[in-house]
Amino acid sequence: MENNIYVEAAKKSSFYKHLFSSGVQPDWNDIPFTTKQQLREADPYELLGTSLSNVVTYHETSGTTGKPSSSWFSYSDIEVEAAVLNNSALAFTENDLILNRFPFAVALPAFLVYWAAQKVRAGFISADQWNEVAPIPRVLDIMEKTKPTVLTVGPTELMNLYYVAKKLNKPLPTERLRAIVVAGELVTPARKRYMEKCWGVPVYLFYGSTETGGIFVSCEEGHFHLTHPKITVEVVDEKGQPAGENVAGSCVISTAREGMPLLRYFNEDYIEIKPADSCSCGCSSPVLMHYGRKDDLLNIDGQEKSLYDIHEIVYSLSSVPFIWKLQQRDTELYFLAQYEEEVNIAAIQQELSTALGNEVTVEQTILVPADSLIPNKPAGKFYYIEKLESTHI
Repeated sequence: MENNIYVEAAKKSSFYKHLFSSGVQPDWNDIPFTTKQQLREADPYELLGTSLSNVVTYHETSGTTGKPSSSWFSYSDIEVEAAVLNNSALAFTENDLILNRFPFAVALPAFLVYWAAQKVRAGFISADQWNEVAPIPRVLDIMEKTKPTVLTVGPTELMNLYYVAKKLNKPLPTERLRAIVVAGELVTPARKRYMEKCWGVPVYLFYGSTETGGIFVSCEEGHFHLTHPKITVEVVDEKGQPAGENVAGSCVISTAREGMPLLRYFNEDYIEIKPADSCSCGCSSPVLMHYGRKDDLLNIDGQEKSLYDIHEIVYSLSSVPFIWKLQQRDTELYFLAQYEEEVNIAAIQQELSTALGNEVTVEQTILVPADSLIPNKPAGKFYYIEKLESTHI
């Protein structure tokens, strides 16, 4: 059986034991999808696929769309996770110094980067985005002083760093920086080109999730190739049937990860699988195209526009805003944009309306106040002893 590796891993998880209780192994396409809601409702120990003595870390999803779900990683898993980054076109080496801006906490990406760095003896700087002692100005100072070769960060936070660097007249890229790794949000070709133009170095995309672990790092051409040895990806149509190549549909992922195996996990992403020759990098594995979430699809006068389509339009504008939001108010479209320089709003409105095939109203606004990105001082320790001069008493 082609997918036996995933079935055998799942049999070790009590979450899936009901599938095999009869002793008869179901046909692959008869195995029901694992849903996000099921993972949210499951007891963490139901999902565990190995003994607790083999566990290296426990993680949870953010919980922004509901109850967080659990994720376990074993000592064996981190070898595979490290290889996803180290065997990619990016390839950390012992000569790298990596500045990580991904949050630690119970999130996953920072750990993936750390495991990969440790494996090749690369240097590692923790500058956690959610850590109050590492605000953006301090991170930029650290980059100037230490000259990291790789920056790992979320796409929106990457542009926050760029925006503050411009405000503080700090030159980019910093000395020795050779690459940036982004994860956690959709990055289309136009958005990737825009980030590379701003930062002056190649940007690599890292696809995965807390539930599945790291899955793919983009090649030199910016594509995700299906090369992970313990993951298989399916595309299914609205009826849940296999869609095949060159057809967009819902993403279904199976993983043989020891810590937490998943069978036919319906992750709600909207994807397409294309043949290997659709990419010029030379890799012989098929290409996964990520179009965002099904929930992000906009119906504009009967025409569906994915988040991918919208990003391609916005990041190809003659003037790209620092941050933006597209609102659909009943049948009308509004583009909320924060620009840090004077722009021709009428021209932007015309570009968007033409590209979307519908009239768009552009509203200039403040979505992210500058003060929130440039705090007066970083958070620090609480001091139990305080000495005041007499004038303060």
